[in-house]
Amino acid sequence: MDLHDFLYRHELDRRLSRLYGDPAASDEDWVTIPQDAEAARALLGTVSQLTGHRVFARIARCALTAYERYASPQTASSYPLYRDTALREAFGDELETAYLDWAAIILEAVRFQMGDATFGSFLRCVVEADEAYAARAEERAAAGV
Repeated sequence: MDLHDFLYRHELDRRLSRLYGDPAASDEDWVTIPQDAEAARALLGTVSQLTGHRVFARIARCALTAYERYASPQTASSYPLYRDTALREAFGDELETAYLDWAAIILEAVRFQMGDATFGSFLRCVVEADEAYAARAEERAAAGV
C-alpha cells in the first residue's frame, strides 16, 4: 500500500466511523463498521486497484450521481440505467477505459449487498473522503511537503 492509499483509506475510515458510529461518541471511540460496509469497501478497493485511483474517484462520483437520480421521487427507471448513463456522461469516448465494465458490475454488487437505503450514504462517504484527501494533497503540495 502506498502513501496515497493509506491516507485516502484513513480519511474513508474516519467518515465511515462517523456514519456508523453513535452521534454522541467521540472521535476516539471504537466503531465497528458493519460487515456489508467492510465488504463494500473491499470491493470498491478492487475497483480502485483495477482502474487507478483517479479513474476510481470519477467512477465513485458517477455512482453517487446515479444513485441520487435513482432515489429521486420522479424516478422512473432502474439504478443500472442511471449508473451507465452517468458513466457515459463522465467518460464519453473514454468508455473503453480499462475495467470500466467490471467497475459497473462491482458497483451493482455493492448496491445489491448493501441495499438502497445505505448504499447512497456509503457512496457519499467515499466521494467526500476522496474530496477531502484531494484538498489535503493540494495543501501539502502548496506547502512544499
